Amino acid sequence: MEDDLKGTKVVRSKYSENQPCKGVQEFFDNRGIKSFTKIEECYDYIGPLGRAQICYLVVLSLLNLLSAYNFLMAVFLLVVPEWECKAGKVCVEDMCKMSRENWDWVRSDRTMVSYFELQCDSSYAILASSLFFVPGTVVGLAVSGYLSDKYGRKKTLLSSIILSLILAIGQTFSSSYPLFLTLRTLSGVTSVAYMSIHITYRDEFFPSTKRPVCYFLGLLFKTAGLLLLAGVYEMFTSWRALNGASAILLAVPLLAIFVPESPHWLLTNSTTQETTDVLLKMARFNLGPDHGLREEHFQLKKVSEGGESGDVMMIIRNRAFLITTLKFFFHWFVTSLLYYGFYYALDALSGSVSINFMIMGALELPMAAATAVMMDKIGRRKTLFVNLLLVMICCGLSLLKVSLVGAWTVKRVASIVGSKWGVAAMFMIVYMYTNEVMPTSIRSTGLHMCSICARIGAFIAPYLVKACNDSSYYLLNSLCVLLCGVAILLTLGLPETKDKTLRANLNDEGEVFRDDEKL
Repeated sequence: MEDDLKGTKVVRSKYSENQPCKGVQEFFDNRGIKSFTKIEECYDYIGPLGRAQICYLVVLSLLNLLSAYNFLMAVFLLVVPEWECKAGKVCVEDMCKMSRENWDWVRSDRTMVSYFELQCDSSYAILASSLFFVPGTVVGLAVSGYLSDKYGRKKTLLSSIILSLILAIGQTFSSSYPLFLTLRTLSGVTSVAYMSIHITYRDEFFPSTKRPVCYFLGLLFKTAGLLLLAGVYEMFTSWRALNGASAILLAVPLLAIFVPESPHWLLTNSTTQETTDVLLKMARFNLGPDHGLREEHFQLKKVSEGGESGDVMMIIRNRAFLITTLKFFFHWFVTSLLYYGFYYALDALSGSVSINFMIMGALELPMAAATAVMMDKIGRRKTLFVNLLLVMICCGLSLLKVSLVGAWTVKRVASIVGSKWGVAAMFMIVYMYTNEVMPTSIRSTGLHMCSICARIGAFIAPYLVKACNDSSYYLLNSLCVLLCGVAILLTLGLPETKDKTLRANLNDEGEVFRDDEKL
């Protein structure tokens, strides 16, 4: 091996986390290794956040830009538009208390409500849009996770984007509302697929130290997407034009065709040669043609035993991993339940609902930045512990009926801080934490199973808030304290993943489940 390395051209690796080295051999000497046996070791040489990874990050984060499309588009499409009284007719404030002959829409094609006449007695059809969409997302999570682990991140991602684009175009030209509902249900299957897969796909191009940056950038794109959707709604005056313009945006993420398959997935499911080819391509992009790497420098370990890709039964067969997975199920359920619970409880807070919503949104970006720094400095487990403790304290303070200044009360301040600085941060943590704990062979499947638990929490949230508010002032916040307390206890038993390599499968010699560090 050393003889082979002597002929290597001397190249300075400016990305080395230690002192800069002049070439591959010096890098190996500094690390005490003879070749690259782990993908993360190669990332450290070619650059943990080089030009290649930045390009892949931006392209895949475009999907965050469009995350609002399928999930919030119905809100804009199904708004009840302006109406006016017909000349010579007598009208009252409520259109539903008049004959349809007495009034008319200002623009009949402004939204789907006016176009398909979904007002008053037909208003239940508006709710059907969301009810039909949710089952589609559950099916999409269950199927796409397996397909991603079995056939590859790139193939599954591109397939789901193309299908979503076709369905979005079909929705634009729907001739009836039942047809629109059918296509929207199917779009729930495909849209949740690309929204979940791209996170796993993106994370596998980065070492542990750089993943918090990925999540922060993804949140920036998501925020921009929400603003973009609102701007598009104001720009177009027809629901077909609005839906069509948003559908065209779905073609932008097809740039992912230029992103190579995940090296981690290739190492687990394909050959080491294909994995090496991707890493050499990234090296050329980051360091230039004289990057100094050759195929002889790679001795990547391929772990073949431990269950086929997408084999969910491997979770059940490993008792320790099963317990850890169940803990993550609970964390996702609680995080989603509290996240949407705080939003549905907005009208119970003092002050304006819109102002409360704007304040919560304003806290999103500084929260993400602070969480990213904490995860990098103190680890995933401790950051999750701190945020759970913050939410529990805020829920406890919300029990106090104490006024501060004007419309500001202790409950209002605690609820806003707890929801956006605590619970929203927990979502960011559990996404990355789950991806790092799950082995490559079932990473997408495991993440999507956790997402299904989150969907259950989101579905229960509005009914739970209403039931608690109708029963007792203290019940909702007391339940919040209880759930956070249980989650904190479960967090104490989770493995730390900071600075740990991603495992290929449960038989891999990874570090995640060999960590006995105490919290």
